[in-house]
Amino acid sequence: MIKKIFFILIIILFISCSKDDEDKKTVTISAAASLTDGIEEIAKNYTKDTGIDVKINLGASGSLRKQMEEGAPVDFIFLASKKHIDKLLDEKIIDKRKNLLENTLVVVGNKKMKSLEDILKNTDYPIAMGDPDFVPAGRYAKEAIKSAGLWEEFKGKTLFTKDVRSALFYVKIGEVDYSIVYKTDALLLENKEIYPIDNNLHSQIIYSSGVKVGSIPGTKFNDYLSKNIGIFEKYGFKVK
Repeated sequence: MIKKIFFILIIILFISCSKDDEDKKTVTISAAASLTDGIEEIAKNYTKDTGIDVKINLGASGSLRKQMEEGAPVDFIFLASKKHIDKLLDEKIIDKRKNLLENTLVVVGNKKMKSLEDILKNTDYPIAMGDPDFVPAGRYAKEAIKSAGLWEEFKGKTLFTKDVRSALFYVKIGEVDYSIVYKTDALLLENKEIYPIDNNLHSQIIYSSGVKVGSIPGTKFNDYLSKNIGIFEKYGFKVK
């Protein structure tokens, strides 16, 4: 009899623990570094509204895509590049693909500038920008500079960074005179000069998202984000 009671207690305890584990489920998301402020606000609101914790992995879009390809446990991914999202879609790693936001490219600096040529003439320091092989902002910057016929001059004076926020940080602390970043990043700094780069010099900057195939937590977060995407407008993004 005692053994039977003990066995029943063990079953009740197991069910209770399983219920607690279920109640504490989290959703894991990967997002481009330039989305930091908006995605953190939405994640905070999501947890408040649903009780579900959100784990956020921020970084360069190319690196985040590669992590997911290698099996990183990500439920939802939001990148600064249609190209990377399309690749994950083609590989059948994600579904529910959406184009959500637009951005523009600028030069932010500690000195005035009127053209890309001015950047080269007015500094003895490297120009910071994301690594074009991994960071969409760097890829768009390289496209713009090549279109302007200045890449050969630029590439010898360029400091490639791991993500766009790192490029922003260098100009913020005065380690470089100029950084090429998104407009939304530049707006975070005060008392800096901003030169908008002609949109016709580079590919359209579209932020796209996707859900890990079969992920219920990812699908729920995707639905919530879609309904609240307007939050990004106050951070300078254009909602599609």
